[in-house]
Amino acid sequence: MLLKNKLRTNFYSQVESFNFADYQMTSRLHKLNTQVNLESNIYVKRDDELGFGVSGSKIRKYLSLIPYLKQNNFDEVIILGGLNSNNVLSAIQLLIEKNIKPIIFLSNKIKQDSLIGNAFFTSLFLNETNIIYTNNKEEEILNYQKNMLKKGKKVFILPEGANTAESLPGSLTLPYDILKNEDKYNINFQHIFIDSGTGLMAISIIIAFLYIKKDTLVHVLLIAGTEPYFKELLNYYLKIFNNLFQQNITLNSNFILYTPTNAKSFGSTNSKIFEFITKNCRHNGFLLDPIYSGKLFYESFKIINEKNLKENILIIHSGGSLTLTGFQNKLLKNIKL
Repeated sequence: MLLKNKLRTNFYSQVESFNFADYQMTSRLHKLNTQVNLESNIYVKRDDELGFGVSGSKIRKYLSLIPYLKQNNFDEVIILGGLNSNNVLSAIQLLIEKNIKPIIFLSNKIKQDSLIGNAFFTSLFLNETNIIYTNNKEEEILNYQKNMLKKGKKVFILPEGANTAESLPGSLTLPYDILKNEDKYNINFQHIFIDSGTGLMAISIIIAFLYIKKDTLVHVLLIAGTEPYFKELLNYYLKIFNNLFQQNITLNSNFILYTPTNAKSFGSTNSKIFEFITKNCRHNGFLLDPIYSGKLFYESFKIINEKNLKENILIIHSGGSLTLTGFQNKLLKNIKL
C-alpha cells in the first residue's frame, strides 16, 4: 500500500509539472440512478462539462498541445478530419483563440443545405482562406506545408483526434483527475468504462494505472479503429510515457477491448440508440450523443449486466452533445409529451 501511495504521489507531481494551457482540467462525478444489478455502484465522470463548443475530453489533449504549438511558433495548423468531427470543431476554436490559423482539406465543395450538427458549427468558424479542396489530400497537404515553409511560415499537421505525442501530457490529466476524484470521495473504482475513437484518452488511463500499480480493470469500447491498431498505438505511447517519466513499464492485462454490438460501424446509428439516449435523459438527467457516449453507456450497461460486475464502476462521459443537433428528427420520434 505504501509503494502504491508513493507512486500515486509521484504521478500527481509529474503531471502537475507539465506546461499546460489555462483550460479546465477537472470534472466532477456523480452516481447514476440506473441500477444494472444489486451489487454495483455506477458513477459517471462528467467530462462532457469541461467545454461547450470544445467537446468534453478533447480539451484535455489541447492542454499540452496548444503550449507546444505556441512555443514552437507555428503559424498554421492543418487539421485532419471531416466537418462532422468533434476534434475538428474543437481544434478550430482553440487555434483561432490563440491566433493560429486553422486549415482543413476537403474533397468536395460544402453544400449549404447539408450543414447540420457539427458541420454547421464548424462552418461558423471558417471562411474560404481556411479550406483547401483537393482529391489528393496526402500529397497536397505535404506540398502545402513545404510551400508555406518557403514563405517563412511553420505549419503543423494535426492527426485525426489530435492523436499526437504532444497531446499525451494533457491526456494524462484524465487519469490524474479520476484519482483526485477517488481521493475526494474516498472511493476506489474496480472498473472503468471509456470509449475509443483514436484511442489516446483510453490509453492514458491504461498506462497511468500501470505506473501506479492500480488494480482497476479498464474496459475500452472501440468506436473506431481495430484491436491491432489500438494495441500498436498503446505500445507507441507507452514508449513516450516511459521516456517522460523515466520508467520501464511493460503492459499487462489491466484492460479489455470491446466492439459495439449495436450500430456496429463507425458513424452508424439506429432507433435503439436514440431510444436509449431519450431514456437516459429522463432517468439520469444528462445528454448522450449517438456516435460515442450513447454507444458507450448502452454497451457498458450490457456488459455490467452480462458479466455481473460488482463494486464501484465509473463510466467516462467524453462529451460530444452538440452532435445531437444533427439528429433532431430521429430523436423526435421518441418524444411523447
